[in-house]
Amino acid sequence: MKTNESQEKDKEVTIIVNASEKIWDKKTDITYEEVVCLAFGACSTDPNVVYTVSYSRGHSPRQEGAMVKGDSVKVKKGMVFNVSQTNKS
Repeated sequence: MKTNESQEKDKEVTIIVNASEKIWDKKTDITYEEVVCLAFGACSTDPNVVYTVSYSRGHSPRQEGAMVKGDSVKVKKGMVFNVSQTNKS
Protein backbone atom coordinates (compact mmCIF):
# COMPACT_ATOMS: atom_id res chain seq x y z
CA MET A 1 0.00 0.00 0.00
CA LYS A 2 1.30 3.45 -0.94
CA THR A 3 1.61 6.24 1.58
CA ASN A 4 0.05 9.64 0.96
CA GLU A 5 3.51 11.07 0.19
CA SER A 6 4.28 8.45 -2.47
CA GLN A 7 0.80 8.89 -3.99
CA GLU A 8 1.43 12.63 -4.29
CA LYS A 9 4.78 12.02 -6.01
CA ASP A 10 3.00 9.78 -8.55
CA LYS A 11 0.90 12.78 -9.54
CA GLU A 12 3.92 15.01 -10.24
CA VAL A 13 4.99 15.49 -13.83
CA THR A 14 7.85 17.48 -15.30
CA ILE A 15 6.80 19.94 -17.99
CA ILE A 16 8.86 22.44 -19.95
CA VAL A 17 7.80 26.10 -19.84
CA ASN A 18 9.90 28.51 -21.92
CA ALA A 19 12.79 26.02 -21.96
CA SER A 20 12.79 25.58 -18.15
CA GLU A 21 11.75 22.39 -16.38
CA LYS A 22 8.83 22.84 -14.00
CA ILE A 23 7.18 20.32 -11.67
CA TRP A 24 3.40 20.27 -12.01
CA ASP A 25 1.64 18.50 -9.16
CA LYS A 26 -1.64 20.34 -8.64
CA LYS A 27 -3.94 18.34 -10.91
CA THR A 28 -4.03 16.66 -14.28
CA ASP A 29 -5.09 19.80 -16.16
CA ILE A 30 -3.30 23.13 -16.43
CA THR A 31 -5.01 26.39 -17.36
CA TYR A 32 -3.82 29.17 -19.62
CA GLU A 33 -3.45 31.41 -16.58
CA GLU A 34 -1.37 28.82 -14.68
CA VAL A 35 1.00 28.40 -17.64
CA VAL A 36 1.48 32.19 -17.82
CA CYS A 37 2.24 32.29 -14.07
CA LEU A 38 4.81 29.49 -14.41
CA ALA A 39 6.43 31.22 -17.38
CA PHE A 40 6.92 34.61 -15.75
CA GLY A 41 7.02 33.76 -12.05
CA ALA A 42 4.07 35.98 -11.25
CA CYS A 43 0.57 36.39 -12.55
CA SER A 44 0.16 39.70 -14.35
CA THR A 45 -3.05 41.67 -14.14
CA ASP A 46 -1.85 44.40 -16.52
CA PRO A 47 -4.64 44.86 -19.09
CA ASN A 48 -2.09 46.15 -21.63
CA VAL A 49 -0.20 42.84 -21.74
CA VAL A 50 -1.34 39.99 -23.99
CA TYR A 51 0.11 36.47 -23.70
CA THR A 52 0.49 33.93 -26.48
CA VAL A 53 0.61 30.32 -25.25
CA SER A 54 1.38 27.33 -27.45
CA TYR A 55 2.09 23.74 -26.49
CA SER A 56 3.45 20.53 -27.99
CA ARG A 57 3.99 16.91 -26.93
CA GLY A 58 0.48 16.78 -25.45
CA HIS A 59 -2.10 14.00 -25.35
CA SER A 60 -3.63 12.56 -28.52
CA PRO A 61 -5.48 13.47 -30.64
CA ARG A 62 -4.51 17.14 -30.17
CA GLN A 63 -0.82 16.85 -29.36
CA GLU A 64 -0.07 20.48 -30.14
CA GLY A 65 -1.97 23.71 -30.26
CA ALA A 66 -2.54 27.13 -28.78
CA MET A 67 -4.31 28.24 -25.63
CA VAL A 68 -6.33 31.37 -24.96
CA LYS A 69 -7.63 32.84 -21.73
CA GLY A 70 -10.03 30.38 -20.12
CA ASP A 71 -8.56 27.27 -21.82
CA SER A 72 -7.06 24.25 -20.09
CA VAL A 73 -5.27 21.14 -21.36
CA LYS A 74 -4.45 17.78 -19.85
CA VAL A 75 -0.84 17.69 -18.66
CA LYS A 76 1.57 15.01 -19.84
CA LYS A 77 5.14 14.31 -18.76
CA GLY A 78 7.56 16.17 -21.05
CA MET A 79 4.88 18.48 -22.43
CA VAL A 80 6.33 21.74 -23.77
CA PHE A 81 4.74 25.18 -23.35
CA ASN A 82 5.99 28.37 -25.00
CA VAL A 83 4.69 31.65 -23.64
CA SER A 84 5.43 35.11 -24.97
CA GLN A 85 4.09 38.48 -23.90
CA THR A 86 3.25 41.51 -25.98
CA ASN A 87 2.18 44.99 -24.99
CA LYS A 88 -0.96 46.29 -26.67
CA SER A 89 -0.31 49.37 -28.72
